[in-house]
Amino acid sequence: MAEMLAGWWLAIAGLPIYTQPLPAAPELPAVVAVASRQVPLRRPCYRLACRDAEWTAGVSRQRIWSPKAPGVRPRTVAQPLVKLPDRRLAPLHSPFSSREFVRSGGNHVKWDTRYGLEAIRSPETSLRLEFGTGVRIEPYTDFGTAAMGPIATGQVQLSQELGSRASFTQEVQVETGRENTFLRQTLAFDYELFPQWTLRSDFELRHDTLGNGGRGSTDTEGSVKLRRAF
Repeated sequence: MAEMLAGWWLAIAGLPIYTQPLPAAPELPAVVAVASRQVPLRRPCYRLACRDAEWTAGVSRQRIWSPKAPGVRPRTVAQPLVKLPDRRLAPLHSPFSSREFVRSGGNHVKWDTRYGLEAIRSPETSLRLEFGTGVRIEPYTDFGTAAMGPIATGQVQLSQELGSRASFTQEVQVETGRENTFLRQTLAFDYELFPQWTLRSDFELRHDTLGNGGRGSTDTEGSVKLRRAF
């Protein structure tokens, strides 16, 4: 009823544009189309979910039978709206692992817990830092301290690609306990000669603050190796 009154009011107001046909009903004047509800004044709803069913857009209507006589309008029925799942409640998934990790464990040598962080992670560069505490069981095993008891550990791992054939790696391990501190550092350079052959040159430094009668001692070692992958 409101649409009919609105249509006749527009006609009485004397606006000439409303006497022309509308695109939705080209065979009728605009006033007649609005009054007969063939062209509703209510704007269609294009949201995923509407408050009432009559606000469904035209694309959600389905023809249920075809007219047999010319000029007969086909009947349509409104289809129920399909609500999409709420993405706010869906769990998020990332194919990449976390940059932070915690590791705990041990054996007959020592027991410790470590916190790690991948500060840099890219196809060309990788930098990993680890810090932890634990208990030393066997002295001077796996580059450890000289006495049994509580220890603190740290580790830095750096890997850098140098072009398509060469790479550089560096690893620093530190363990400190009640008696001394042990430091181990390794530098390595790898070069791919052929698809299955790699030339590796490395240098290792080990420092013990308790060695040489408590004055500290440093040992160095280097090597050049040719590796073949089978």
